[in-house]
Amino acid sequence: MVAVVTIAVVFTGLSVAIAWAATQGRLGGLTNALETQSRTGRRIVNSLLVFFYVGTGIALPVIFLVGNRDAASAQVAGIRLTADEKQGRMLFGEHCAVCHTLAAASAVGKTGPNLDQLKPPVSLILNTLQHGCLQKPLASQVQSTCLAYGTMPPDIVQGRQAQQVAEFVAKVAGHT
Repeated sequence: MVAVVTIAVVFTGLSVAIAWAATQGRLGGLTNALETQSRTGRRIVNSLLVFFYVGTGIALPVIFLVGNRDAASAQVAGIRLTADEKQGRMLFGEHCAVCHTLAAASAVGKTGPNLDQLKPPVSLILNTLQHGCLQKPLASQVQSTCLAYGTMPPDIVQGRQAQQVAEFVAKVAGHT
């Protein structure tokens, strides 16, 4: 919203400046009008020009970049993310991306399974996060059985964070 208002203000100012220049007899008239002004008038015009150039050359691109970053982090491959899923994306990047492949998180890990191919449901992800993953578990460790290759320790993330990661992965796995 701020970017739209900024664009409107900048281009309205530009339109007024062009209209004023046109009433002065084109650019030659504009130059003559600026040269015949008082010293204070020239300072005001120069200050406005500096403000305009800084606004369009620095402030406007910064506004667009910040706005674009916020919009980009709100979705993955056209899938809108909730606040918890965005947090899950960040946590996945911190704790899981080194081992797992998940295109939505730009992760290309080679140790754990490719989650885009596996497309696990939330319940399976939560179980794996809680109990870890062993290739050849003992009879007492049946909950730690892996669906793929690799060994994963339990409790890498816990509680609400585990839920956030699980919801993010389940929502985006295989969708990019």
